[in-house]
Order: sequence, then structure tokens, then C-alpha cells
Amino acid sequence: MKILWIHIGMAKTASSAIQAFCYENANILESHGYCYPVFPFRYPGIAKAHNGRFLLGVIKDGNGKRDLEQEQQNFKDGMQMVHKLFLTHDNIILSDESIWRGMDCEKPDLWELMAKEAQKGNFQIRVIVYFRRQDKFFPSNWNQIVKKDGVTETFEHYFGRVDLFFLNYYEKLERMASIIGKEHIIVRRFEPDKFIGGNIYHDFLSVLGLSFTAEYHITQEIRNYGLYGNTHEIKRALNFLPKLKEKSVRLFIVNCLWEFSDISQKEYPNEMFSKKEILQILETYSSGNQKVAQEYLHEPGAKLFDNTVNDLPKWQKDNPYMADDIIRFIGSTRNYLYQEMQELKKECDELNNWGKLIFHPLRTVLRRLRMG
Repeated sequence: MKILWIHIGMAKTASSAIQAFCYENANILESHGYCYPVFPFRYPGIAKAHNGRFLLGVIKDGNGKRDLEQEQQNFKDGMQMVHKLFLTHDNIILSDESIWRGMDCEKPDLWELMAKEAQKGNFQIRVIVYFRRQDKFFPSNWNQIVKKDGVTETFEHYFGRVDLFFLNYYEKLERMASIIGKEHIIVRRFEPDKFIGGNIYHDFLSVLGLSFTAEYHITQEIRNYGLYGNTHEIKRALNFLPKLKEKSVRLFIVNCLWEFSDISQKEYPNEMFSKKEILQILETYSSGNQKVAQEYLHEPGAKLFDNTVNDLPKWQKDNPYMADDIIRFIGSTRNYLYQEMQELKKECDELNNWGKLIFHPLRTVLRRLRMG
């Protein structure tokens, strides 16, 4: 039986790392009978390793309006390529984390369309989705959009505007299952101590029925480059500066903050939610999460996540450590600039030395010509 494996996220569950791993190890996967194709479609800011984006990737025209016609054409062309690949492959892997969030709003008929494609091509669909505990998603996602997208809103404002339905895992799974079948959906916990083999790469391969061996290589190390509390607030405040929207400037600022972010977090350990707020969030999704564990993981009576809550204070902007972190940021920026200047000086010195080597013989020849 031919199988189309579709990894749909969710966001903030190492999806980019999985995609980079599959892309970099495409030849090895191919040798085991799994195709991780690259398609010609390009979406702004999206790496080509996100090979499943054409399934519901939003496209805007020159006026900023959604180009539904082009989206439909990309879907049609992409699926034609998939059907062609199935002529020579039994397993094809697609991945894009935006599918989990967007399948109900941006393309509500996605799974109906995929079911028709599966019937037409005589292949089965296997959906892989990783879930993160709901209260942990919000700070992680906000961290990302402040760090990379230049968002200036506060955490409270962000949390107040987010559509919470996509975190109701059970309800969304049930909608999908009603079309493609519950038996075709594979749910994994995004909790490192639950990963098979101890990391996301081992775990993902195990879902495919493969084992992680020495032949696979990892070039994108999974590291937590998050900013915490004070360092995150400094970045948010700096996002008001127009020049910070330039990628090179943004990366420079983030690197300076990363330099001491862990130190800041150790001095002032905190959460973006209070303990009471975390418990309220967990209670909101408790029933649905338990149903996911029972019906999709086949673990009656089990909890979907480890619901341990750390007894840490909620982050406050006027905390006594903010001044120290601002000083650290100034110092870190100075160090980075000094290193840049030293490297430029070294390059200039090397160029001067090359210039002397080149022009010294030339001057000697010219001098002799004049004397002659």
C-alpha cells in the first residue's frame, strides 16, 4: 500500500528541525523507500524544506489580497507531482506546521480534497501531529513573533486576541478523523522525556517505521534560543525602532540578548502566566486532552501531558533585575561591536600586506625604468 505521510505540526514542536532533518537526509530516506520531495513553489519567508506548504499556503497578490486562484493552482500542480512520484515510490513525506492551525479557517475543505486525491491515486493518508501542553504554547509562540517578526504588543494583549480553538486538540482531531478516519491519525506528545530514543529525530523516524542509525546526520542542532522575561521585554521595546525591521540589525540585537538570556533567567526565574492562570488553562483543556490520550494514544485513564506546574512568580516589568539586564545588554552590544571592529581591522591589515607584496616589485621596476 502506498502511503502519503503528512506532518502537520503543530507550531512550536520542532517542526523546522524535522523538516531540515528530512531535507538534509533525503537521500538516506530514499534508500529506505521514503521520498521527501522538494517542490518548485516558493512562499515568502518559508524554507523549501517546508515541502507541504502548497497544501494550504496562503498567497497574496500585489495589492495584499488573497490570491485564491493561485493557491488552488499550486495545490493542483503539487498533487499532480505527488501522483507522479507514487509511480516510483511507496512512501512520500510532506511537512508543514501551518496545516494544523489553518486547516479549519484557511482551507476548511482540505481533508475532503485530500481524501479525493487519495482515492484517485489509490494511496492512504497518514497524518502525524505533535502536541505541546497548551499553557506552554503561548509564551513560546509569543517569544517567536517578538523575536523574529518584530511584534510590539504585550503578552497580555497577545493572549487576549489569540483564537483558542486551535488548541482544542480533541475537537480539531475529531473533525479531521470524520473525513480521513481516526486510524489514520498519529498523535505524538511534544515532551522530550517521552520521545523514543530521547530526541525528536528518533521519535519522528519511529512513526515512519524507521530507526535512527549512524547513517543519518544532523546539521541543525535543536537549541532553545528563546529570550526570557527581561531579555524578551528589551527586544519587544526595541521593536518600536524602524531600523530594527532590517534582518541584519534584528539578528545583531537578538545575538546580543542571547549572550546573557540564560543568566537573566537564572537570576529571575519566572513564568509569563501565574500558577493560578496555568491551572485554569490546563483545566479548560483537561477533558479534551484526556480524550486524546484515550482515543488516539489508546491509553485509557492516562493524561495527555505531565501537568506539573512550577511554583514560579509571574513575570513583572518593574522587577528589580531589569536594570542589571539593560546594563548587560549595553555591555554585550559593546563587546559584539568591538569584536566586529577587530575583525575588520585584521582584514584591513591583511589587505595592506597584500598591497605591499604586489606594489613593491612594481615600484622597483618603475624606478629602474626611470633610471634607465
